[in-house]
Amino acid sequence: MRTARTPLREAVVAILLLSIGVVLDMTSPSAMLGLLGCVGMAGLLLFLVGEIRLRELLRAGQGLLSLEIGLVVGAAAMFVARLMRLVEDLEVPAASAAHIHTVRVYDGTFLGLSIAAIALHRRLRLSARVLEKLGKRPHLLLSFSFAGMIGVSTLLLCLPWSVEEPGQMRIVDELFTATSAVCVTGLSVHDVGTHYTAFGEFVLLLAIQFGGIGIMTLGALAVALARDSSLVTQAKYAEVFETGTLSELRGLTRTIVTTTFAIEFAGFVLLWMAWADDPRLEGRSVAWCAAFHSVSAFCNAGFSTLPRGLMDFSSAYSLQFVIMGLIVLGGLGFPVYQAMFTRVRERALAWQRREPTLVRPYDYGSRVVLKATAFLIVGGTVALGLLEYHRAFAGMGFLDGSMAALFSSVTTRTAGFNTIDFGAMAPPGLLVTMLLMWIGGSPSSTAGGIKTTAASVLFANFVGEMRQHPPRLSGRVVAAESIRRASAVATLSLASVGLVVFALTLTETHEILKLAFEAVSALGTVGLSTGITPTLSNAGRVILVAAMFIGRTGPMTAALAVGARAQREKFRLPENDLQVW
Repeated sequence: MRTARTPLREAVVAILLLSIGVVLDMTSPSAMLGLLGCVGMAGLLLFLVGEIRLRELLRAGQGLLSLEIGLVVGAAAMFVARLMRLVEDLEVPAASAAHIHTVRVYDGTFLGLSIAAIALHRRLRLSARVLEKLGKRPHLLLSFSFAGMIGVSTLLLCLPWSVEEPGQMRIVDELFTATSAVCVTGLSVHDVGTHYTAFGEFVLLLAIQFGGIGIMTLGALAVALARDSSLVTQAKYAEVFETGTLSELRGLTRTIVTTTFAIEFAGFVLLWMAWADDPRLEGRSVAWCAAFHSVSAFCNAGFSTLPRGLMDFSSAYSLQFVIMGLIVLGGLGFPVYQAMFTRVRERALAWQRREPTLVRPYDYGSRVVLKATAFLIVGGTVALGLLEYHRAFAGMGFLDGSMAALFSSVTTRTAGFNTIDFGAMAPPGLLVTMLLMWIGGSPSSTAGGIKTTAASVLFANFVGEMRQHPPRLSGRVVAAESIRRASAVATLSLASVGLVVFALTLTETHEILKLAFEAVSALGTVGLSTGITPTLSNAGRVILVAAMFIGRTGPMTAALAVGARAQREKFRLPENDLQVW
């Protein structure tokens, strides 16, 4: 039998009374106040569960139901975490600053989640309308989805069973790591292998996986395949992915899911074989290291469970080739896979039918991506090899140095793994690395940056202006719309870099070149560092958190998410030429 909803006035009084113990526990954590706080938490949870009505939530939609359950489960997890700290306090009293910070995180998070869950259910119709409008704006949904995933990952990393020493947990550090994982960046203020437990590493792995695939991609898959979804909404998602038709969008989303897991599984097997009986793992699970690094490499995250990353494996060529292969595949973009698979399928069918093989040429976008990727890898290898031969590669033989230059050229394209110390690089090498990080990978991939296509369009436009002919790429004239988009993305990216560097100079005392390197690495979601990340202040870490978020969602996407909807012009202004040099 359904109970009547508690009147609003009585509900507010109950929430305030039950919250008193939690607030007192936050102000001055102790064993007695901790007990009072846990009692208040238990009362709030019971009140919250009593407020929930599944029938109303189901009528409002699956999205609201999932959100409500997530808020309640999160609040319950914070209650369990605080209860565990209380049991430890009763056994061994602790009043350190780290302990007080941990307790306040659990209490404050519990209150926030509980109040949000109650407010959501009290304003169910309003919440349903907000979610409905959000789903119809793909760019806005992308930003909110990544923000939500970062919040969930942060809460999970704050739990006592996620870190080896719960008393050393700091909310800013866990927010930084969670953002870096969801945005597949790789920057970290802690050694992942020693700071986090197996559960914490698993949380990071899931955050990397969902961030790499893209929560919006999963949402687009659901929308594209749903029978009752609006054609207008589907068309908007197709426009975001720059696909011509809904059938192309369905094909792209299928390719995203199947290709991701297939490539990661192949990488897992190859890494397992490469690491088998390797003493440098120091007793770590070979299967877990292979799985973690396969996902991290393909998603271009750069996280490693090893203390020194891959620096101890600078001479393990087979391992490096597997990692580089995963990085390149992750940065090519899913439309390229689709074109490749189409060619392979056509060849296989022709061979099976014993018919002449008619090789279909790659589409225009795939040709540009493949050429730009090959050029950047080769060019980056030569440039870094020549510039850092007597610096970062000093002491290496020709073969080891060449391999290190190749690996560095590949990993700077948003992967974040390293076999050398980038802090030992000279300024010219750092500038080349920053340029490669700024360009990044390709569209619809797990990589960041302005993308190889935008860089190619800008270069073609420059060459066209110098030679007084229209911009050309792969035997085609580049459309004016593509030039406008590439120019807008590059301008916003450079503006973001300048703003982040300026903000870091206000909070940090490091050399400006190293701060610029960190800024480009964060905005390009690369994860490489000259070694100053763990020494950044809290303000500096928050700045990089914002940079990683903007870098992952994209400057253009972020601008569209907060901006007004574009209005179609009702008239056209006269054109005038303007002298610019």
